[in-house]
Amino acid sequence: MGVTFPSGSITVRTAADEVVILHICDVCGAVVAEAEDTDLALHKRWHRMTGSGNWIDPSTGLLHGSGNTASPDGSPR
Repeated sequence: MGVTFPSGSITVRTAADEVVILHICDVCGAVVAEAEDTDLALHKRWHRMTGSGNWIDPSTGLLHGSGNTASPDGSPR
């Protein structure tokens, strides 16, 4: 059984009635809050800079990230 990450974004409302948009990284599954100093694009640049964008799911052996040739955009299976 492999890891399947949800796609897109999630909206949550805080106790102070503020809306927070959370984006899910399709490379690692992390939830990244949309904020003034950070966003999903910054998170994905971090993957590219550190080389951490390619990882292998130990339970399936599938390669996730930009090295995955299963899909043109490099998204996980």
